[in-house]
Amino acid sequence: MVDDQFYGKDRFMRTLHRSGRLFLAAILITFGAAGISAAAEYSIVSPDGNITVMVMHHQDDGTLSYRVESRGREIISASPVGIHTSRGDFRSGLTFVSRSLNTIDETFTLPHGKVSTYQNHAIEQTLRLSRDGQAIDILFRAYNDGVAFCFVIPGSGDIEFFEENNVIRLAGRNFTYWGQQHPNRYGYEGSLGPVASERLSIPVLAHLKDRDHYVLMGQAATYGHYIQPHFERSESAFYFRFPLDQSRVGPVRSTLPFQSPWRMIIISPNTPAQIVESCLVENLNPSTDPRLLNPDGTVKSWVRPGRVMWDFIAGDRDKPTMWVDLADEMGWEYYLADAGFANRWGGGQAVREATQYAASKHVGIIGWAHTRDYDTYEKAAANMRRYAEWGLKGAKIDFFDHNTLDENSREWRDYEDTQRSLQMRDWIFELGIENQFLLELHGNTMPTGERRRYPHLMTLEGVDGMERRTKPAANDLTIPYVRNVMGPVSYTVIHFDRSPGSHAYQMAMPIVYEAGMMIYAEHGQKLLDWPGREMIQDVPSAWDETRFIEGRPAEYIIIARRKGQDWFIAGMTDQARTTDISLKFLSEGRDYAALIFKDETHTTMDREIRTVKQTTTLSISMRQRGGFAIRLSPDAPVAP
Repeated sequence: MVDDQFYGKDRFMRTLHRSGRLFLAAILITFGAAGISAAAEYSIVSPDGNITVMVMHHQDDGTLSYRVESRGREIISASPVGIHTSRGDFRSGLTFVSRSLNTIDETFTLPHGKVSTYQNHAIEQTLRLSRDGQAIDILFRAYNDGVAFCFVIPGSGDIEFFEENNVIRLAGRNFTYWGQQHPNRYGYEGSLGPVASERLSIPVLAHLKDRDHYVLMGQAATYGHYIQPHFERSESAFYFRFPLDQSRVGPVRSTLPFQSPWRMIIISPNTPAQIVESCLVENLNPSTDPRLLNPDGTVKSWVRPGRVMWDFIAGDRDKPTMWVDLADEMGWEYYLADAGFANRWGGGQAVREATQYAASKHVGIIGWAHTRDYDTYEKAAANMRRYAEWGLKGAKIDFFDHNTLDENSREWRDYEDTQRSLQMRDWIFELGIENQFLLELHGNTMPTGERRRYPHLMTLEGVDGMERRTKPAANDLTIPYVRNVMGPVSYTVIHFDRSPGSHAYQMAMPIVYEAGMMIYAEHGQKLLDWPGREMIQDVPSAWDETRFIEGRPAEYIIIARRKGQDWFIAGMTDQARTTDISLKFLSEGRDYAALIFKDETHTTMDREIRTVKQTTTLSISMRQRGGFAIRLSPDAPVAP
């Protein structure tokens, strides 16, 4: 049903044809409690014709709202759009000025991600409105996998932001939500899973059961000119709200011209497939910084994804050459030395000697750092320069959620989402380019596609990963549907004592989870001695293609990823189940050698090698909190 507030009995429509696509403009006669009023509707349709965005300008009060349909079903019911600033209150009193349409159709490549070639294809509509002489542009985009909108305020000088009136109101009556309660004890490191609270971290996944659709609601392209918001939920309406402690930092200020982050809704009919596979967050971000590009448009070679040995949980943190040797023996690219590494090794000269030894083995060393050494631009520049001079290839910078400029740095809620913390992150991105430095961020806000602009951002925490022992399997099994959709995830995979899952469940993690640096928590020697080494030593940290096979949030996930001609398939589950996997996505007419690891007991695995082809269906059984991992290599001999 369509809300009577916005749709009356009479509709006068004219049709505009642009670039072979259908765009609608309508004058609506609306019937509400206040009587009859008029609204102008401006609609766009996604390139494949399945998603329609309808934007309404209500002429009685000058407000703006929008609706979204997918495959003829209302997914987002009438929801307001607006923002209150020092340059004007753009929540009402808006006068229509003009409308323009644009087709976005571009491809770009990144050195890591769930795909290697990204297709950014959308229909964009810009509505120019004004209030009291100040113009504002409101941009809407319709993609094949979702919709997004943002504000552009032209002009010059300073601007301050007071409040938003941006809402996502889900259509229907029967919902299930997955995400994270906000605030919570651990911030973004709190567990994910089914949620019913009124305050929620972004993003939130919803199943619209009576619409047979899934949607992921969030924000893309978040930088220091604004903030990372949270949701306040009232029934099925999700309101964007400022961080809880932003007022303690000060007002949200920026300069004109200003473009807000994109408010984003990824839409997937029937199953969550289109959400898991989506690259919408990257598509909504600015293009890659030109300083990171070669003349042919590819990213420079120093931005190298890789697999990472890590010493924080495993121990032996005073033995850098041992860790380098372990990484070298595994054929992996990096070793991450955690907190206190320089003092533990004997100072700067000892670090230089370790990095020189690592370079002889073609292994890079990443060093831990605290945000107290990065909370001003001058400190950040000096400390990153020092790390680079030591020969380190990057830094794990920790505790963005601690306000190190305050004497009670830990007594803050969601400091990582405030404008000041995001501004610190921005200058770290910039200094990373100057020093050719790879970045892993911890205690951080949610990623929102920043790796398109800054591909040297290899991975981020913002997840309940292996550092904490007690976590439900539901957390692990929500990550692919929620957290990992937003960007690379530093879960720190595989630890035989800490994980809730079987060995086969853990073997699936570096395939199910995606990050430009895939960090392993278990001791390197244990990984080398593990039967699963045969699989994990060759699992890449960057992919050419990703396909969702089947699953349900918080319950189980089966996913396939391709690198070159090889396919990797992995599954993780909470409850025991058997699944039949069709290999119809393989190349026709080719034989593949399938290396299969699956549950035997909680700590042992069955290993099988067999020949498969496009017509093969694999039946795989998983134990409770079990899993499997498969590698498919074309034209490879089948070894015993």
